[in-house]
Amino acid sequence: MKKLLVYFIIIIFIIITIKYCFSNYNIDYVVSGYNVKTNYNNGRFYYEIYNDDLKFNFDYYKKRSLSKTKIDSIIEINNEEIKCIYPKIKNVETYPLCYVDGVFTDYNLIDSELLEKYKSERVDVEKSSKDFIFYNNLNKDEYVALWNYNGYIVMNGSSYKNIKIFNKEKYDNSLSFILDSKIYMANYDDEHEYTSLKVLDLKNNDINTINLKNNIDFDSYFVGNIKNNIYIYDDKYSKLYEINIKNKKVNIIGDNEKGFIKYENGKMVPCSKNEYKVNKIKFNNTESNYSYSKNNGIYKVINNNKSITEKILNTDVSIIKEYKNNIYYVDKDDFYLYSPINGSKKIFYNYELTFNTESTIYVYNDN
Repeated sequence: MKKLLVYFIIIIFIIITIKYCFSNYNIDYVVSGYNVKTNYNNGRFYYEIYNDDLKFNFDYYKKRSLSKTKIDSIIEINNEEIKCIYPKIKNVETYPLCYVDGVFTDYNLIDSELLEKYKSERVDVEKSSKDFIFYNNLNKDEYVALWNYNGYIVMNGSSYKNIKIFNKEKYDNSLSFILDSKIYMANYDDEHEYTSLKVLDLKNNDINTINLKNNIDFDSYFVGNIKNNIYIYDDKYSKLYEINIKNKKVNIIGDNEKGFIKYENGKMVPCSKNEYKVNKIKFNNTESNYSYSKNNGIYKVINNNKSITEKILNTDVSIIKEYKNNIYYVDKDDFYLYSPINGSKKIFYNYELTFNTESTIYVYNDN
């Protein structure tokens, strides 16, 4: 009888823990005269705030607490030119949401004394080496790697290192692929065909080798990855390789005799060789909560409500990576990190970025 009681208490405890610590939820409420919708889903909070005039939205990423998180108050920041609201949430860093000249606009782009106290002050500390300048604006869990023709400049926190991998210099680094903290590259020291991959771990700067046990022509490309497998298509020999990065086993899973397969809707399905040879298809396992567009600036849409489009940058730029609600991007010869809270901060300068961004920069976030 006592055992049954103990089991019952354990089950009740598990149910309560799941319900109040892990489960997703939606709540509607009213704060400071505004209607608010809050959605929590797997570590992401999404909010819509609206009245008869406007609807704003924003999101952030954080683990949920025992209680359901609500906006505590909303401060209006208005004059004849701008209409902004500032939602306040306990233990969460928030920022003003603004509407200017008929456009939802990142508050960091708005020149108004009303908003200055909400903007963060930042001093760029330059650390330079010839044609490269590092601005000391990364956190300890952010890693950025810049290809420098025989290896990478690896930046993390307030420091950077030059990591040499190859004896030969190579301008084109298109035969490279990042998965988690590791960059996989064809062995550029090989001639005409490569027989191994070099692997750089951005967290500890270790360099390892995967023996491919096959000769792969440099006229090939990384198709993508599925879990622990990465895929390479060799155009010259019409072969599709699967490389397991855990046990380092290499298999040919597509050729002229076997036929070809591709990853679609969560499974491998038959396809034609032309999808690799002509279309250069890639396996894309990433899903995004956002959409971005260019029109004399970068505009962002949170996919929960595609009717709200916000201008976040004033110039057309090349987006290198998206991480949560941040983006890393190149503008001319400068590399930046944009976040909704702080706007854009410069990470580094390199004199050739304008002309070479393809497979030049890799970013890893360790959180």
